Amino acid sequence: MKKRVIIILLLGILLIFPLVQAQNQSQTYSGINKFVDNVKMFFSSGDNKVILALEIREKELNSAMENIQNGEDDDASRNIEHARKKLQFVQRKVSSDIADDVIENIETTLGMIGDSEEFELYALEERKTQLVAELVVEMEGSEGQTLKREVSKEQSTGEKKVGVMIEGDSGEVNDTQTTVMEIAERIREIDAQIEDIIVERNVVESEMDIDPGRDPDATPFSPAGDVDDTVDPGPQGIVGSEPGTVDED
Repeated sequence: MKKRVIIILLLGILLIFPLVQAQNQSQTYSGINKFVDNVKMFFSSGDNKVILALEIREKELNSAMENIQNGEDDDASRNIEHARKKLQFVQRKVSSDIADDVIENIETTLGMIGDSEEFELYALEERKTQLVAELVVEMEGSEGQTLKREVSKEQSTGEKKVGVMIEGDSGEVNDTQTTVMEIAERIREIDAQIEDIIVERNVVESEMDIDPGRDPDATPFSPAGDVDDTVDPGPQGIVGSEPGTVDED
């Protein structure tokens, strides 16, 4: 009897706590709310998983806006990045059955974030997701061709993106074929814009890390303040100097 009462109390706490937390943190999305949604994502599949990813991304966006208002820029940036990852999942998994719903959902979200500078990069990811959904719809009417979507890594930024490839030959060019090619080209343009923004941000961040009172081309100093002129042994005098080596860990 006592065990049953304890179990009921624990269940009650689990049900009530998210409500209390939501009231205290307004739109902030964190803690047990994220944990519950991650569990839901793990056990979901198919279109339901895509819809859940959209819902989670909306919570991350709401939290980002709240954090921006509170001056918590770092937390907002993390929210936005998490939302981007959920959009990339949608890009890979959206099916023709829910593509129209995804397109409409994204249109609403773009209207919500507007032209805010904080969401410049993110808005491009939203538009790309919308275009991928449109491409999925169009490919349903394209015979002899298939749409392949896979994750790749940009060499210039190290960022992961969803690559879209159209395989096969539909033969005679028709209206559907033309539309498919136009959408695919717009996706490539957005990918290029996203890459440019990330490269620019990386340059700005690296410049901010340089001591403004010191020549960036000067010889680096050791922690003791002396000139560090030692060279580690290696194939070309420096360890890890072989081109093309990337540490994936």
